[in-house]
Amino acid sequence: MDTSMLAQRSIPPSNERHRVGSVSSTGSQHTEEPKPSASLDTLTYQSPVSTKESSSSSSHKDKKNSNNRRLMKRQSSRPTSPLISPPPTVDSLPLPIATDDANKVLMLMRTLCGRMRGEIEYQGETGGPWHTGIAYIEEEKGCLMFDSGQNGPFHIPLVSDLRGCRVLPVDYPELSKECLELVCLSPPVEILICPLVVEEFDLWLAALLCWQQLRPTGVRLTNGKPASPSPSRPELKRHGWSREKIKPTSIIKVGKMMLWDKGVAANPRAIVKRPSTRDLRSPTTSWRRVSCILQDNGEFKLLTENDASVLSIIELSHLSRCAIQQLDRTVLDEEYSIAIFPSYASSATHLSVFRPVYLALDSRVHFEVWFVLLRAFAVPDMYKLDHPNTSEILEIENVEHEYEGEVFRLEQTISIRITEAKIKGKPSGIDGAIAIPERPNKWEPDPLVGNYLAEVILDGEVRSRTTTKTGTKNPFWREECEFTDLPPSMPILSVVLKRVEGNFESSSNLLQASVGLPKTRNLQEFVVGAVDIPLESQGFDREAEQWLPVIDEQQQTLGSMLVRVTHEEHVVLLAREYQPLSDLLHRLPTGLTNQISAVLPGQLRRLSELLLNIFQVSGFATEWLMALVEDEIDGIGSQASIKKYRFSSRLKSNDSVEVATDRELIVRDMSKSLAGEANLLFRGNSLLTQALEFHMRRLGKEYLADVLQEKIFEINEINPDCEVDPSKVLYGADLDNHWSTLITLTNEVWGCICASADRIPPELRQVLKYIRAVAEDRYGDFLRTVTYTSVSGFLFLRFICPAILSPKLFNLLRDHPQPRAQRTFTLIAKALQKLANLSTFGKREEWMEPMNRFLNVQRQSIRDYIDKVCSIPSDNSSKLIPAAYSTPVTILGRLGTSAKEGYPSLPYLIDQTRNYAGLVKLWVDARPIDDKKGEVDDDLVQFNDMCFALQYRVDACLAKVESYRVNEAEYTPTEEVGESVEKTSTIDALSVSYASSSPVWNDTSYEPTPGSSGSEIEEARSKRHSKEMRRGKDKHGGFRQVSASAGHTLKTKNGRVGRTILSGIMRIGGRGESPDKTHK
Repeated sequence: MDTSMLAQRSIPPSNERHRVGSVSSTGSQHTEEPKPSASLDTLTYQSPVSTKESSSSSSHKDKKNSNNRRLMKRQSSRPTSPLISPPPTVDSLPLPIATDDANKVLMLMRTLCGRMRGEIEYQGETGGPWHTGIAYIEEEKGCLMFDSGQNGPFHIPLVSDLRGCRVLPVDYPELSKECLELVCLSPPVEILICPLVVEEFDLWLAALLCWQQLRPTGVRLTNGKPASPSPSRPELKRHGWSREKIKPTSIIKVGKMMLWDKGVAANPRAIVKRPSTRDLRSPTTSWRRVSCILQDNGEFKLLTENDASVLSIIELSHLSRCAIQQLDRTVLDEEYSIAIFPSYASSATHLSVFRPVYLALDSRVHFEVWFVLLRAFAVPDMYKLDHPNTSEILEIENVEHEYEGEVFRLEQTISIRITEAKIKGKPSGIDGAIAIPERPNKWEPDPLVGNYLAEVILDGEVRSRTTTKTGTKNPFWREECEFTDLPPSMPILSVVLKRVEGNFESSSNLLQASVGLPKTRNLQEFVVGAVDIPLESQGFDREAEQWLPVIDEQQQTLGSMLVRVTHEEHVVLLAREYQPLSDLLHRLPTGLTNQISAVLPGQLRRLSELLLNIFQVSGFATEWLMALVEDEIDGIGSQASIKKYRFSSRLKSNDSVEVATDRELIVRDMSKSLAGEANLLFRGNSLLTQALEFHMRRLGKEYLADVLQEKIFEINEINPDCEVDPSKVLYGADLDNHWSTLITLTNEVWGCICASADRIPPELRQVLKYIRAVAEDRYGDFLRTVTYTSVSGFLFLRFICPAILSPKLFNLLRDHPQPRAQRTFTLIAKALQKLANLSTFGKREEWMEPMNRFLNVQRQSIRDYIDKVCSIPSDNSSKLIPAAYSTPVTILGRLGTSAKEGYPSLPYLIDQTRNYAGLVKLWVDARPIDDKKGEVDDDLVQFNDMCFALQYRVDACLAKVESYRVNEAEYTPTEEVGESVEKTSTIDALSVSYASSSPVWNDTSYEPTPGSSGSEIEEARSKRHSKEMRRGKDKHGGFRQVSASAGHTLKTKNGRVGRTILSGIMRIGGRGESPDKTHK
């Protein structure tokens, strides 16, 4: 390019170039980075100069308006106070970009961070000449520089400001070459770039995409209507979405939800490296309400709430199904959150999401509907094995077809419990942040005592957070979290220990912490160290609770953390393979499930959960629980010597003389024991009690929050002293005042419960009504109170009172209650349980006898409450499907057989096939009847044979998967992705998802610019990166695709490059010695 051409580009846009600065039409899509325009009505970003000129041109206003205008002008000149708030940012491209390998481009974006240097040729004008030279991106100035390297020009800017540029892969028909079309905002520039080295095309694309996500400098939002730079070269053949968008599509669902806004990024490094969740350095992170549209081609559009301007279009059909996951409420303080991770299918040809996108819904039903719809259009990870000994594992790309052979999927689940930490060393790097007041002639505070929390990091992203424990160096949490629907590749897991500095004494912080609200901005978090958890060495299906070292950035052990990790991986066959097993289990009158539980006494809790999930999806949960009620109350299957008749059989009988005579004999023989038996009804652990407890917690979650959460929060806020035990009351305490407060609070809590009988879910009321009927029939002649205690034995003993006693466990409080409030909850639960039992306090707890007055007064109200709970018609009205479920149910009917695999059911998002696989594995691992097949029922033997046959096929598939993983661990990548990464800079040492307060992602220290003409990486860094790749962290999957050639392997699912968790803070495999035995 000669000097005259450069001079022409520096001139403000004229009418000839107005096509570059024009505003997109309403129907076209646009980016977050709008551009200036001559029209104020359609202007999105406008420079301060033009604002001043516009203001001064309005000379026909009176003096008062002129003064107001000057005041507004001064406000608008402040960058921190725009006239209106900018649209929310989203870590997804405005329009999907077509690419041969979405995972490769995603990986390069994270690696390059907007840096690139290489040999290119470019065209500045339509039909103009092509210029060859070296181009590079100047990071500090944000410009694209060019050096011809011959007779000049030397180091001139092709694009003076890359922020907010629009990059699009195009084909140039005249030269039959693939180019990048680059359209920029200020000054308006439109050029074509063609890398001379073909392998660098994706590198340039990835680097420029990082700059595309930045908003232009020196401009401000004026009317909130984003526009898009509109490329206007008709001779170019643009790739991907822009060519396909003209196809007619139908809208499936429209709605509004909350989008997690990470704020405006300052540079391209921040785009790909800043925290994706909480960033205490940014004052703008918050939830923002947006509109969304889902279309039948899998396009998911996020739009601004007010003017419906498109923020991003996400191509769900190119994402792996495991990319759509539920986000734990502790991460962003929202109960119903959806995370869209950049985990792409191996067949993906479009890139949209490059960092996690977080969405939140206002109710469980809306959350489940959107979760199912988003997963419906994503690609399930399905694999095929023709023969376990000779065949290779093939990845299924077309899930709409049916395949012969063993078709399966891999399902991983990780549950982690963080119990406590013991800090022994002084954290490095945060000395200046810990303010220790000077106290002359007094002892100095222990510098290790502080406020600590822990974050669970999975594949580099924060997936869960504990509460903050204040004023301690041995924080105790005992908090658990579980992650399901994980990618088939082995995840990278770690726990980061953080210290929080700030004012925790304020009442606002205490209240926010108790209910999980976002913390105030005066709190700062600092990384103390991290615990690396190598799942590869843990193995599958093994629980391991152990003390692991906490290592800081200096590779020093600062303490230890007690952690238990359970990692399960299941090979799940197609749903049709489990159909015979399903038919056998659904023969409810046979009592097969009770027989299974009888031979698996140590797995009762896990078994009850699996069986409840299975029957919940099939719609037989209520019938199954009723059958268990009959089995338990009528004693079918017990060792009793006297024959007992099932309640359902007696209801249908005519009560013949023979039956009546037999019944009189039974009554006479058992009259002495039935009253005592009724008092112990449902007090023990059985399949019924465990299953119904799960059922009540699942169905009654919203009921508890609606009825009790406000009152529980209020009591915890007051933190009253209600201790009435004389042995625990402090000296001088007013016991009468404590009793008055306790009885008042107990009355208030009971008032909330008493008025809510009709709000209990109908499914639960049907089961409770049936329990009452069966118990009355068996025990009513001997114990009249069984009419009420049979119901309260479940409703209060296993549901309401445990929720009051442990509000955190039932999500009624974010953290454990304060000590005095916890004692108050214990006493209230004790009183309500006595009330539910229709009894009073006696000699065993004489100090609680003053509560008897409350119990006697409210005895009739508890009877009325239970009567109302059980007064529900015996029909199927409780099984009515909410209207919101109609859309996902319709979409399910359109999916192919393979695409339906793993499709979560509604309600409660249960994968029934995975629960069948879990039940089979649980049985086979236990092998409970190997030596007594002749002593058990035929149905149980048949169930045993089915389980072993299914598990044999599963083991063959899993063995093949393991063999691939072993080979892959020794594999050195030679593919194009690996070669490209070896030529670029290594992954940054620290993942900023759990970075310290130092702005790691804003680091401006020099690193060699990657590319064909840049300085090569230091040899040591290349060797280290190769070593990480060989460790198997790249997770290529190792499976061939059905439609691919013999040498094509499964690509990375999320563009993740091999890295060590907390590199620079963590050691690879750095495992210190366990703490002293006294800590175990």
